[in-house]
Amino acid sequence: MDLIIEVERHKGAWFAPYMKDHISEAEDRATVVFHFHWDDITDEGAASFADVFTQQALRWKPRTPEAPRGRQIPVWMELRSDMGPRCDIVVDDMPDYIRYVVRAGLITQRAADAITRSQSERSPDWVRLPARYTAQSRAV
Repeated sequence: MDLIIEVERHKGAWFAPYMKDHISEAEDRATVVFHFHWDDITDEGAASFADVFTQQALRWKPRTPEAPRGRQIPVWMELRSDMGPRCDIVVDDMPDYIRYVVRAGLITQRAADAITRSQSERSPDWVRLPARYTAQSRAV
């Protein structure tokens, strides 16, 4: 089954970021959409997070219904102003944790905390192949 990742920004009343799954068995694909309020993530941030979330999706697979749930792992995001040129996000996707180091200004701390909390809560339902990956700036 193909897994597609999208990041969307929405205007209007503020809401906490969330993820929504869309499964199409007929097309043999699943889509996970990360929803953010307009004020919580920039266009550049949305593009960069779509890149790293897609890289994660290549290494994460949902557990089969008969498989036991895994353990919950901590996921957190550090916002830094001292990232290298064109380096937006570095992800350490380790067996015992996932850490995002993100260039400050791409996402708010409240959105970072909300989306990583949600990822941590969902982690027992996924089988992961740990890796390190990055997202670089690009024109949006």
